[in-house]
Amino acid sequence: MSDEKRFGGKIFERKLSRRRLVQGSTGAFAAAVLSGAAVPAGMGRLVMAQSGKKEMHVAWPYSAPPKGHWNAFVTDAILANINIYGDLLWQPGGLYYWSLDQWMPIMATEWGFMKAGGTMAAPSPTSASATPAGEGVTGLIPSSTKNAPADADTFQVKYRTGAKWDDGSDFTADDVLTTFSCLRIMSNTVWQYVDKIEKVDDSTVSFHMSKPSTVVERYVIRQNIQAHSLYGDWAKKADDLFGSGKTIDDPEGKQLLDQFNKFRPTKVVSSGPFTVDLNSITSANYNFKKNDTAWNADKVTFDSMVNYNGETDTISVVVLDKKIDYATHGFAPATEKQMISEGIRVVRPPVYSGPALFINYGKLSAAFNDPKTRQAIAMAVDRQEVGTVALAASGIAQKYMTGMSDNFVPLWMSQDDIAKLNQYEHDQDKAASLLKEAGWTQSGNSWKTPDGKDAAWSMTFPAEFADWSAAGQNVADQLTKFGIKIEPRAVTFTQQPVDVDKGNFELAIQGWGSSSNPHPSYSFIADLFTHNTLAINNGGKGMAYPLQQTLANGQKVDLNALVVDSAVGMDIDKQKGEVTAIATAFNELLPIIPFYERYGNNAVLEGVRVQPWPADSDPIYKNSPYADGLVTMLMLEGRLKPV
Repeated sequence: MSDEKRFGGKIFERKLSRRRLVQGSTGAFAAAVLSGAAVPAGMGRLVMAQSGKKEMHVAWPYSAPPKGHWNAFVTDAILANINIYGDLLWQPGGLYYWSLDQWMPIMATEWGFMKAGGTMAAPSPTSASATPAGEGVTGLIPSSTKNAPADADTFQVKYRTGAKWDDGSDFTADDVLTTFSCLRIMSNTVWQYVDKIEKVDDSTVSFHMSKPSTVVERYVIRQNIQAHSLYGDWAKKADDLFGSGKTIDDPEGKQLLDQFNKFRPTKVVSSGPFTVDLNSITSANYNFKKNDTAWNADKVTFDSMVNYNGETDTISVVVLDKKIDYATHGFAPATEKQMISEGIRVVRPPVYSGPALFINYGKLSAAFNDPKTRQAIAMAVDRQEVGTVALAASGIAQKYMTGMSDNFVPLWMSQDDIAKLNQYEHDQDKAASLLKEAGWTQSGNSWKTPDGKDAAWSMTFPAEFADWSAAGQNVADQLTKFGIKIEPRAVTFTQQPVDVDKGNFELAIQGWGSSSNPHPSYSFIADLFTHNTLAINNGGKGMAYPLQQTLANGQKVDLNALVVDSAVGMDIDKQKGEVTAIATAFNELLPIIPFYERYGNNAVLEGVRVQPWPADSDPIYKNSPYADGLVTMLMLEGRLKPV
């Protein structure tokens, strides 16, 4: 999930490194589920499985009405505009196999980059024999970035014909235009690359790129399409506003944004094989019911789904009682061990992000301005120990320390450049030598900073995130034993990132990398912008790390420009050069210190309501589970079946 934050007059996707947590679910709910007792007062009634129905049970937190609502574009939507279960209602153009660089077409059937007035350079669907995907998977479409013309300024998409919404209206190009016009009200990032969207015919849409970029493919194809019949009036208001030359920052734009934020649809209009039973929604759970009018309804072999509300403490108990068939929560090592002993399968897709140490350079510049100090911290902490304590086998120490997932490194960097990276292997003697080089001194078993002060600080982390809390406590223990006294402080998850943005911290655990977008530029945005230059959105300077830096060899680097440029243009090789430059600089400077990459320890219950899932070797398990969802894609492919 993401929200949109401004940076220097440009809009960037701000990655939320964790699934959005919500209020309204407690351990009392879990206890009621297990005991069969009534749900606690204020939590509503519990949706129970219907006898004879082919039903799957999942878990994803949400805000119950009236706070939660069905305007998928704005804050507190029960299913946000990009959400793995929302994909089953408001289907996107396609969903992506991250490791294959191939798309499963859904509402889009053909697309490609082109020069305006030219011919779409769209690849043909991959044949079954050439597709290294799971058994029974055919018709995948290679990414169109592979054959994009160098002078492309347009991205064109042909959408599915003959599909219908469950209110009886036809799915057409008008739905696509409406969706992107509403996204413009919300200053969605796609509008930083696109300046004009036009209907070519009832099933074809052209996106003119003011800033040509390969990332436009993902922004367009991955976008959930909403119904013109529901949002058409809002799209017209947006088109009138922007067509008059005004922006969202003008008074009229602010008024439209405020009005749209308050819009609360009273119905859900679905193009997918499920819709929501609005009468079933409580604070405990709600029902998805089959939408037989969807063009691909016959692919999905379940009659209904139940979604359970709650975070890890609540859902862990329900999972262990085998009331849930799939959950993506970050389960504690003890819970995972019990799951396995109970016969619940654990799958471990990469999440492409994890926790890192953030430093308040505005307060601690004397101690941490020298990169040698940060390099020493990276060596002083046993990163694999941190990962193991937090997530057992699903916490894998960062190896290359580039600010992006180790899974991305060989895809974007040459072997020669990879070989030059410092892996900062755990070595406290080398760490001590680096600190001394940076001007630190030892006094007994404690360190003093170059200005003679004791190396003693507080470090905050989100209290409700079991894995990050465990990681923070372990890092504090390791550094304290090393002679840098750290006071760990758990802060509620809603407040801690705001404190970081406002600069109300010394050290903090926050996220590196991106779970939502496979292009490395989005990882670097999270690393360098989110709690730094973008902190202005919360009224502060965040970690206050300058993006103009000088490397040890005297080379000056503009990290801001490198991040922006890494996603611009149609030349992937040029982008690889920019990504390599950022990764190499990050590896030396370590503006934040990544500890481990989180892999899912997702609970998969087989044989109760759902037949066994594909083998661990299936490429579906290389997807980020919060972006192109495993369960969603397997359902839409017909590869997930009821017992």
